[in-house]
Amino acid sequence: MTTGSRKAPLHAPAAIALILVLLAVFSGLASAQKPASGNAAARSTFKLQCSSCHGQNGTGDTTVGKSLKAADLRSPEVQKQSDAQLAQVISDGRKNMPSFSDSLTQDQIRALVAYIRKLAKSQK
Repeated sequence: MTTGSRKAPLHAPAAIALILVLLAVFSGLASAQKPASGNAAARSTFKLQCSSCHGQNGTGDTTVGKSLKAADLRSPEVQKQSDAQLAQVISDGRKNMPSFSDSLTQDQIRALVAYIRKLAKSQK
């Protein structure tokens, strides 16, 4: 056995308890803010995957969105597309927009399409 400084052992139950407490606190904070439109899962997916370019409200008015000329998802040009066309764009990508077929399920893509429809309705 060697002498010298030893690292304190990790206490797995305490670490797990801390993680659970933090998750409860943060999920409580998130649920306290009622989503403006769409279901919570679609809103969360949009925030994680889409908002850096399209912005929280879908306008594309972000630094990255402006540089990539991201579409305003509330615009008539986007909204006139069918649900299948919007799902195809999300899945396969278009121009500067990457494909999300490897990172999103078909259910997530359908939920995003519904969320995009609600973004347009929320501006009226």
